[in-house]
Amino acid sequence: MKRTFFVSMLVVMLSMASFVSYASASPDDSHRRPPSGGLTAPTLISPANGTTVPLGNVTWSWNPVPGAARYHLQAGRGPNLDAQYNIIDRFNLTQPSYTFNITSGFRFYFPQLYWRVRAVDANNVQGPWSEVRMFTIAK
Repeated sequence: MKRTFFVSMLVVMLSMASFVSYASASPDDSHRRPPSGGLTAPTLISPANGTTVPLGNVTWSWNPVPGAARYHLQAGRGPNLDAQYNIIDRFNLTQPSYTFNITSGFRFYFPQLYWRVRAVDANNVQGPWSEVRMFTIAK
């Protein structure tokens, strides 16, 4: 009885494994792959690395990336830009720039910011991140 149960369970598990691999396979996965060449990392323009910006509007800008439908900008307290310390995380920027108003209250908590950008194509394929830059906010 135990042997029959074991063999039956083995057959069921093997047939499920082959079904799952068959069901997850797509005859054409080209829509999931980036276009040939893929997206490139944006080249950052401003603010320059290590610069000091005044209170008020700061505009992050970068060169457009061919094939990009939108851009993802991150700015935060540390150079690793992990989600815990990202104060600015904009996913749907359609232009190669973003303007943010820096107040004295914001500056109190975030006296310097690290930032980076990446391009995203129309199929939501994300390109590589740009270099990380840092700027200080003037008092």
